[in-house]
Amino acid sequence: MFYSVTLQKIIFLTGIGIIIGAIIGFSSVLGFGLDGSVFVLSMFLSIISVYATAMYAELYHIREAINKQNKNL
Repeated sequence: MFYSVTLQKIIFLTGIGIIIGAIIGFSSVLGFGLDGSVFVLSMFLSIISVYATAMYAELYHIREAINKQNKNL
């Protein structure tokens, strides 16, 4: 099945956020003895931070392309 590039990026970034959140969540639950809500919260926050990082990177590349275009004018 073929998806759009945007949907592929969203699925890929969600997967990265889930993996990072699971690592942080498991270590907090098993290592520090916290409850399961910390696991869910860490997964949610890591997904949000991965999305924010990706948006910043995309905006940086757009700004870089605009600056390069303005130099050529």
